[in-house]
Parts: sequence; structure tokens; C-alpha cells
Amino acid sequence: MPRNVDIEQLTIDRSITHNKKPLFSSMAKKTLFVILSLVAFSGAFVIPAVYQSKSQGAAPVSKSAQLANTENTASTANKGIKANKHLNTPIERIVNSSVLDASGHIVARRIATVSSRVTGKLNKLNIEEGQRVQSNQIIAELDDRQARISYQLAQADLTANKARFHELNIVHLHELKRLERQLTLFNKSLISEQFLDDSRFTTEKIAAQLANKKALIDFSQQKVALAQYQLEQHKIRAPFDGVVISKNAQVGELISSGSSGGGFIRTGVGTIVDMSSLEIEVEVAESYINRVHANQKTIATLDAYPNWHISSEVIAVIPTADRQKASIKVRVKLHTTDARILPDMGVKVSFLKG
Repeated sequence: MPRNVDIEQLTIDRSITHNKKPLFSSMAKKTLFVILSLVAFSGAFVIPAVYQSKSQGAAPVSKSAQLANTENTASTANKGIKANKHLNTPIERIVNSSVLDASGHIVARRIATVSSRVTGKLNKLNIEEGQRVQSNQIIAELDDRQARISYQLAQADLTANKARFHELNIVHLHELKRLERQLTLFNKSLISEQFLDDSRFTTEKIAAQLANKKALIDFSQQKVALAQYQLEQHKIRAPFDGVVISKNAQVGELISSGSSGGGFIRTGVGTIVDMSSLEIEVEVAESYINRVHANQKTIATLDAYPNWHISSEVIAVIPTADRQKASIKVRVKLHTTDARILPDMGVKVSFLKG
């Protein structure tokens, strides 16, 4: 009988093994079984308890239990406070106890725009911004040729007057000796009284001229001192120890003591600030000024360094009010001198109790 190919294709070959992976491994099955068992076990206890509480109502809590819970809560809070206690530094605790906060600026009590007392062309300028200068240090020099000539003329006049005084003094000494001899001869009746009077008159006249020459010497000395002073004014010096914050002129420009010369003449070569005189100036509203008094402790915080708290105190409350702002100015002294503190920096001040 011939083989039917189509029928043979429909038969199932049991000898072929299919390598299909089971949906769950044995380990996964065990784990799933344990989880389901635990859920069923816990549900057996939870469901009756819930049913009983709903049917019978919640059991009242005793006062002792409530007190215990309160004590536990308080102890937990205290532990939290102790744990966070290191976050509050002493300065932060002081700032938090302030009675008033105000904003202000750093100001300098000693600041000067250095200029000249005479008008002249600037020959040398020895300063730059940020440079430290000492008191009486020469920071600029003007053209002093005319002043130097005037000084030399005054010295020459003084020398001439001294020479005239010395010459007249010799004549005066000679006349004194001559008068002494004339007086001796007069006592011996060898000369007349008229001759003695003429000699005495000449001696007194020369003495008066000698006093005049001495006065001229004093006058010449004062002229020399004035000429020397004017010569020194061509050297501009620092008035105090400080730091140069601005340079206002250049070599070759005209420098004057005032603004009468016009806009092309500089009135100063630079501005110097005494950094040791820095303090804080704040404005406090009139309604809060009763919280501020002299010698009151304060804490200052610069806007540039918000984590740096500077110890300070109130110097004075300016006894006048600003009508437009309804505020009063308060001066605050800094107890710290630091290079980071600069004029016109913004600062916040916390006024403390006491």
C-alpha cells in the first residue's frame, strides 16, 4: 500500500523533546509560596482584630499610658535639640536675640582729597590706587623753579643785611672807644664840652642805625622762611597714614588749591582714607530709635561676607532727624580691623539687648 505523505505529516512524533523553559523556576516557586503563606498567616490575625475593634470600639487609653507617651515624645524632642545644638554658634544665638536690625554702610571718619596750596604744573606723581602711604610722605611734586628763585633771592637779601650789620657794628665799636677817650680828655679839661657832645651824638646815631640793621636782618629771615614755606608747598605730602583709593591727576596737568582756575585745572592729586577710622553709619526709623542707645553692643554683618559676624557697639546717636526719611543716623564702632572691610560696603547691624 503506498504511503500517504499528507497523513504522515499529521502524526505526532513523541520522540522529539521540546526545550521550553518553565514559566517559574523552582526557586521562584518556593519564594512565592513563602510570601503567600506569610500574607495568609498575618491576615488571620489582623482581620479578626479589625473586626473586633469595629464591633466593640477602641479600648480607652489609661492616663499613665498617655503620660508615658508624652514623656517619650518630650525626650525625643530634647534629643533632637541636643543633636542640633551644635548648629547654633554663640554669635548666631546673640544675633537671634537682637532687638532691632538695620542696614547701613561702612564710612571713614578720616578721608582727604590731597591738593596743593599753590598753583603749578604737576611734575611727579608717586601714588597709585591701593598704595599705602605714611604721614608726611611726598606723594607729588609741582614745578618749583619760580619758588626756588624766590627762596634764593630771600637768602641773598638776608646775607646782605647781615654784612651791613657787621660793617656798622665795627663803626659803632670804634665810636664807643673814641667816646671813652674823649670823656677822659674832658675830665682833664683838655677838650671842650661841645666836642664831647658831638662824639656822644655820633655814637648814639650809629647805635640807632645798628638797631635798624638788626631789624632788617630779622625781616630778611622771615622772608627766607616764607620763601622756603612756599617752596615746600610745591611738594604735596600725605596728611596721615592711609591708603590711596583714587588718583585724580596726571603728570603735566595744572594743580590748584581751588576751582577758580576753571575745569581744566585739577583741585587734587588723590584721595587718601585712614582705614583705622572705618565705622558704620546706619539709619534707624524714628519709631524704633528708643531701642538704641550709646555703648549698646551690636553685631555687624557685611553683605559681602554674610557668615562673618563682627563685634561692634554704638558710638553715638546723632541728635537730629531726617524729615524726609523720618530716620535718625546712628554711628557704630567696629571692634575689628581687617583688610576685607572697605569704605561704602553694605552692612547689616543687629542691636542687642542691654
